[in-house]
Amino acid sequence: MDEAPRFAEMISKIAHELRSPLTSVKGFSSTLIRRWDRFSDEQKFQFIETIHADAERMGRIVSEVLDLARIESGRLELNRQNVELAPLAAKAAGHHAALPGADRVEVRLQEGLSVHGDPDRLAHVLGNLIENAIKFSDEGAIVIDGHQVGEQVHLHVTDRGVGIDPGRIDGVFSGPGPTGQKATPSGTGLGLYLSKRLVEAHGGSISVDSTPGEGAVFTITLPRAIPDE
Repeated sequence: MDEAPRFAEMISKIAHELRSPLTSVKGFSSTLIRRWDRFSDEQKFQFIETIHADAERMGRIVSEVLDLARIESGRLELNRQNVELAPLAAKAAGHHAALPGADRVEVRLQEGLSVHGDPDRLAHVLGNLIENAIKFSDEGAIVIDGHQVGEQVHLHVTDRGVGIDPGRIDGVFSGPGPTGQKATPSGTGLGLYLSKRLVEAHGGSISVDSTPGEGAVFTITLPRAIPDE
């Protein structure tokens, strides 16, 4: 696809992705304003919790767009440091705690397993993979584990969901597809595309192995933490 049509397609899908949470925020907030006295405190809390979750979702989408713009213009700056993966994964999973099925996420990372990278960007990448796993699996544990191999750390996010058709594997990280294309993990396709670019900016790689109907395993490879001198 030429760059101009591809850019237009991406903008269109980003706008579509923002419209859903924005509609939710407007609807719930409008209902509360007009009918505040008709709801119990518990109902009000549920409404406000939904508004908060959708506002965070919009914030993540905007952050993705800004990071992508920085990457494309060569202005992305990484705050590299040694990052322990277990608490990072727990934090990333916590951002999606309100999603149905989020209680199936299990962090099985050994204490002390660390990489060298930007904790905020890596949490964003992990968050994208966790969100996809929750959305595209109805049951079964979503497992985050990993191990060190030489100078690299392999981090896995595994689900037992619908999986990905073999013919679509190569395009999973390529960004938004043409209008009318079947839904893919990450909705717009922006999340996985940005995840790939962020991981590559760290000198790492990301891949996926999947069997339709049996789930998917996303693997991130990153430089291990720098030993203390």
